Amino acid sequence: MICCGISEVIITPPLGCSMPGYFHDRRSTGILDELYAKAVVWQTSTNTAAIIALDCIDLTRPIVEAIRSQVRAGTGISESCVMVSATHTHTGPPVKSTTFLQDDQAYVAWMIERAAEAAITAYHNRQEALIGVGLGEVTRIAFNRRFFMQDGTVRTNPGIGNPHIVRPAGPIDPQVIVLRIDDKQGRPIGVITNYATHTDVVGGTQYSADYPGELSVAIKEALGCHAVSLFLMGASGNINHYDVVNGLPSDYAKPSDYYRRMGRILAGEVLRVREATETGSNGQMLSLHTRQASITIPYRKPSPAEIHAAEHTLTTKAPEHVDCAFAAELLRANERQELSVDVEIQIIVLGELAIVGVPAEWFVEFGIELKEKSSFPITMICELSNGSVSAYLCTRESYAQGGYEPLITDNNRLAIDAGELLTKHTLKLLNR
Repeated sequence: MICCGISEVIITPPLGCSMPGYFHDRRSTGILDELYAKAVVWQTSTNTAAIIALDCIDLTRPIVEAIRSQVRAGTGISESCVMVSATHTHTGPPVKSTTFLQDDQAYVAWMIERAAEAAITAYHNRQEALIGVGLGEVTRIAFNRRFFMQDGTVRTNPGIGNPHIVRPAGPIDPQVIVLRIDDKQGRPIGVITNYATHTDVVGGTQYSADYPGELSVAIKEALGCHAVSLFLMGASGNINHYDVVNGLPSDYAKPSDYYRRMGRILAGEVLRVREATETGSNGQMLSLHTRQASITIPYRKPSPAEIHAAEHTLTTKAPEHVDCAFAAELLRANERQELSVDVEIQIIVLGELAIVGVPAEWFVEFGIELKEKSSFPITMICELSNGSVSAYLCTRESYAQGGYEPLITDNNRLAIDAGELLTKHTLKLLNR
């Protein structure tokens, strides 16, 4: 028999707080929809595991460790069995310092308590559950954002309708993974959705959970207000919602409308897959296991030419220019003394489903490779888990191609082969 509990609590900060996600300090002015910390707990006769997903752009390692510690104190669940992830919304709370803004330590402390509260509540709400996993597909809201251009370069987000685009520089992953969770009478408790496209649709200065927030609204409308929709971000470091080849600027003129449309499109497929997915019978036996490993990844250092170019930019361009922000980030990265970083890989196995928690924003190619080579029938990639060690995990080819994602910053400086190393070790852990 497997028991499950699921819970959600609001973590929306006060108005006036900074909102990370862009290259300047935005201050919040309103609320489009609430931000949440959501948690699910599974328990069998031998193991207990939890996943917590927060509507924020990213998480630091100290935040994750603090949440895990409070969850262990409140439930007894081992820290190694708790996965903590960010949905990566760009209209969320001030959880991480950058060159552009400072985090809010008072808010972060409160958010940690709320995240732990969600998991502790889920733990105490656990009941006999029926669980099933299904697969769907959505192609209309995900597009590779890197493009080969006619001049031979590769550009990130080259602009809708740009006549100089040749073709996308990579694929998308249209797979939607749906985990159906019902009580023993077959009534819905919650739905876990895994999909890969950036949560950077809304913009502006109003708090929003982006399209996963609208997905949650649609799930509750269909299944009842008690049903919790928990979203886990797939490998989407190079995936956006813009169709720059066939789309029109008017399609995206009202982001506050478009993110809701995206959420409804995704919800339609999630609900279809959920209804078609069978759960086990009463007394369902599912294996529940967790695995955790850590590997050391070297850091990159800027070259002398890159340092010189950054210094030149800072002396020749206006301080508010975005190039100056990146120049300052590169010089800040150069001042760092650390040569490497320890990277956590975490896996939660639920029957035939493997949920892989990985740090950073992984390029979609790595996610596809992990799914194809995994020994499990279904493998879910949950990026931005357990404290990111880098902004992006890029393919080796992308460093030669250029574009935005490979740029060295204070928070984006893993070695060029980091993606290959982490994929290799993750597969080894999966297939052990």
